[in-house]
Amino acid sequence: MVLFFAPLAIYLFNIDFYDHLYDQNSVYEELDKDDVLVMTNKIFGFFKNRNNLEGHIKYADMSRSSVAFFTENEISHMVDVKDLISKILLLFYGSLIVLIVLLALIVLLKRKHKGKFRGIGIVFVISSSAVIFIFIVLYILSMNFSSLFDNFHLVFFPQGNFMFDSNSLLITLFPFNFFYQYFIRLAVSSIIFSFIFLFMGNSSFKCS
Repeated sequence: MVLFFAPLAIYLFNIDFYDHLYDQNSVYEELDKDDVLVMTNKIFGFFKNRNNLEGHIKYADMSRSSVAFFTENEISHMVDVKDLISKILLLFYGSLIVLIVLLALIVLLKRKHKGKFRGIGIVFVISSSAVIFIFIVLYILSMNFSSLFDNFHLVFFPQGNFMFDSNSLLITLFPFNFFYQYFIRLAVSSIIFSFIFLFMGNSSFKCS
């Protein structure tokens, strides 16, 4: 779980990462950049239970007098997203604490019993190999990312409040390709972390 969700914990509230994805997906051609970044920070605060999603974003085209804002349906979906994120982060940090405790116990046992250091290697090799396998499967599935994305929403948001008009603020702010690039970044980061753990695990066998 630690390797699987670590990249999400790193990038979830990284405004520079979002700024990069907005630029890559031409969001700033539709919406005012300063307003987008302000709203993004509001979304971060919303996910952390610090504020609501009130406010608006001006369009990049200054000839448009109207502004964009989240509808009730969009906010309802964001509430569901916040609940899911809270559960994921709780699972991640809980797993991280358990992992740290287990590694500490293994190190203590190693001091008392020669050769027990291999336990750390086993933990690293098994966990990293499992994550690599999972992301290989997800990579294959991502070749049809549209289907993977739809099934993800059907599983985690069965209430069905995730369908929006193409001109809605939520879709304009987070277009489909935004999520695809986000997914690829998370997958690549998890695989890199997993190979590092795999290397550390193999090295521990040689040292034991």
